[in-house]
Amino acid sequence: MWIHSLFTELGIKTPQPPVIWCDNLSTVLLTVNLVLHARTKHIELDLYFVREKIIHKLVQVKHVPAPDQLADGLTKAISTNRFSQFRSKLTIEDIKSLDASNCNLEGPC
Repeated sequence: MWIHSLFTELGIKTPQPPVIWCDNLSTVLLTVNLVLHARTKHIELDLYFVREKIIHKLVQVKHVPAPDQLADGLTKAISTNRFSQFRSKLTIEDIKSLDASNCNLEGPC
């Protein structure tokens, strides 16, 4: 919401509302379920804030399966295999896989 607000102030129009990708399906369902349970009492204010934004179509909340959640690579300790998948999704190459034979000493590789 902050970035969207910044874009608006700068005169940059976004073609669609921002999407919040969440790997917790229960959380996604809470954003559209109007019934609050005792277990969610501590998050009521945040939930109402998000619901209000969803109702006014200012934000969308969508589910992403946990293996596809790219934010985990930046926020959690992950296995080597998951890290390699994360890195490839961000199109970051392993330095060992770069071909140095095309480099010369006079210019960049």
